[in-house]
Amino acid sequence: MTTDDLGIRGFARGTDRYERARPSYSNEAMDHLCAGAGIGPGTSVLDLAAGTGKLTRLLAERGARVTAVEPSAAMRETFARVVEGVPVLAGTAESIPLPDGAVDVVTVAQAFHWFEPEPALREIARVLRPDGVLALLWNERDQENALVDRLYEVAEWPFGGLCDHRPAIARSAWFEPAKRTLFRRRESLTHDAIVERIATFSYVSAMGDRQRGEMLARVREFIGEYAEPVELAHVTDTYLARRRKVPASG
Repeated sequence: MTTDDLGIRGFARGTDRYERARPSYSNEAMDHLCAGAGIGPGTSVLDLAAGTGKLTRLLAERGARVTAVEPSAAMRETFARVVEGVPVLAGTAESIPLPDGAVDVVTVAQAFHWFEPEPALREIARVLRPDGVLALLWNERDQENALVDRLYEVAEWPFGGLCDHRPAIARSAWFEPAKRTLFRRRESLTHDAIVERIATFSYVSAMGDRQRGEMLARVREFIGEYAEPVELAHVTDTYLARRRKVPASG
C-alpha cells in the first residue's frame, strides 16, 4: 500500500471518531501561528486538507474569513455537519480550487506530510497573495516521554518521529526559509479516549478488522496498567514561511 493509498483508505473511515478523539491546538500555539502569519479579523485564510475542521474553527473564532479545502468526501461530510459558516470545497494540495492570489494565508494542520512537496508548494504559492504566509502545524507525540514512547510502540507506529520540514520548503523557489517553533503540551485522557485516538490513526483505520481489533486490545491492556486519567505528553510542531514576491532563481 502506498502512502497516498494509506491516507485515502485510512481517513475515509471513522470520521466521526476522528472528530471526537483527535486533539485540538493549544492557545499558545495558535497565538504564535496567528501573530506570525498575521491572522486576525478579516484575514482571508485557506485551511488546506482541513479534515473535520479542528483548525478551521479556531481560525474562524479569531475572526478570519476561512475557506476549507479537503480531498476526502467523508471528511467533508463531517466538516459540513460540525463547522458552521465555513465553505468546504473538494480539492487537493496539488490542485486547489481557488483563483490566483485569492488568500492572505494558507494553513495546513496534520497533513503536509501527505503532499507532494514541489507541486503542492507551487500551487499554494499560486493561491497566496504576494507576501502571503504558509503556516504548518502538527500535534505529535513527545518522544522524550517514556510512557508515550512505549504506547506508540505497542500501537505499532510505522512512521518516524518529529520530521523537520524546513528542507522541503527551502527547496521551493516560491518561499523564504521557514521558521520552526515547537510547543510542549500535556493532556489528561481516559483509557477509552486513548484507545479511540489510536483507532483514528490512518494506518490503524486501514487495517483489517481482526488485525485492528487485536492491536487495539494490546493498547488497552498496556494503558490499563496506568490509573485514570493518564497524562500524555505531546509536541505541537509549527512552521511559518512567507511567499516570495517572485520565485528565487536557481
